[in-house]
Amino acid sequence: MVNWAELNQDLLSLIGKKLDFREDFNAFGRVCKSWRSVAVKENFRGSQQIPWLMLAEAEEEEKGDKNNSATADERRFVSVKGGDMIGKLMLPEARGKRCLETRGWLVTISENSEMNLLHPISRVQIALPSMTTLDHYEDGSMFNNFIYVQKAVLSSCPSGSNNYVLMIIHEGRGFLGYWRCGDKAWTTIQTRFGAFRDITYYKGQFYAVNTSGKVFVCDIERDPTRAHAVGGAPDEIVPWIQTERHPYIVEWEGNLLIVVRDGFMLKYVGSMAWNPSKGDNALFLGDNASISVRAAALLGIKPNCIYYTDDCWPAYIEFKRGGGRDMGIYNLADGSQTPYFKGESFSSICPPLWVRPYF
Repeated sequence: MVNWAELNQDLLSLIGKKLDFREDFNAFGRVCKSWRSVAVKENFRGSQQIPWLMLAEAEEEEKGDKNNSATADERRFVSVKGGDMIGKLMLPEARGKRCLETRGWLVTISENSEMNLLHPISRVQIALPSMTTLDHYEDGSMFNNFIYVQKAVLSSCPSGSNNYVLMIIHEGRGFLGYWRCGDKAWTTIQTRFGAFRDITYYKGQFYAVNTSGKVFVCDIERDPTRAHAVGGAPDEIVPWIQTERHPYIVEWEGNLLIVVRDGFMLKYVGSMAWNPSKGDNALFLGDNASISVRAAALLGIKPNCIYYTDDCWPAYIEFKRGGGRDMGIYNLADGSQTPYFKGESFSSICPPLWVRPYF
């Protein structure tokens, strides 16, 4: 019998480099100590990765469950390919905090308005200016601090570079603001065009969509405090967007696409609608998520489908266990909805969200 723990290190490195998906690479590293020693960044060659579902912080009754246990400092991650648990990461830096994801990093928000960038795998932290430096910030309750920032998007990954920008949507009126690496405070984008609901970084610029379906570009290099209208949703669907629907803006096969979700308030939960589009892509949408992936290259991901999580923040405060009820897969072809996770994971502060597993 072969002793797998004694395989040559060079051979193990070659095996690791053949694994395309991060969850498979993680499983490879859990075999034994010698395999774990080569499950490092340099040996991972996977490119586009399937987002993981990061579950909410475990509640007290869950922590004693031997089959699904987690400490307060751990976060559990689920694969959407089969709903199976991928594993747990120690993240004491995220305990009791709201988390938003961008390019594999978490923006953590504490009850006292402090903010950080946190890499969930390496646990590297980068301090951000307090939200109290935002122009429109007013002292509020703990819960108001948690939901004060609704969206966060990086221009590029902070790893190995100081040339990146983080843009956010903040305050109840949906203002735009940004922080450039090295700044001591947030900068506000001045605009009079209504509340913004989503932002994305596309071809070197930040684009934002407001509650009227209008799209704006923010060129912070040439005009650092202004947003300029560049287009929007067709006139015939604008009234539909304005009636408590959630517009997203996301890249789809090289173009920007407005996706409209009929699920802003809980009474609409489960119903999805958008401007139809066909292709091999899949979308991952939800609280702070606007992610497009090429499904044809990702085994187990369904093309022409939307994988969604809760985004109903105004409704969370009404329920003891908050968000986490509205998760599933919406099929664009036939309008059907199926689950990808059959467990329960609720939170009024940080419900389940998509995380891209980048080194």
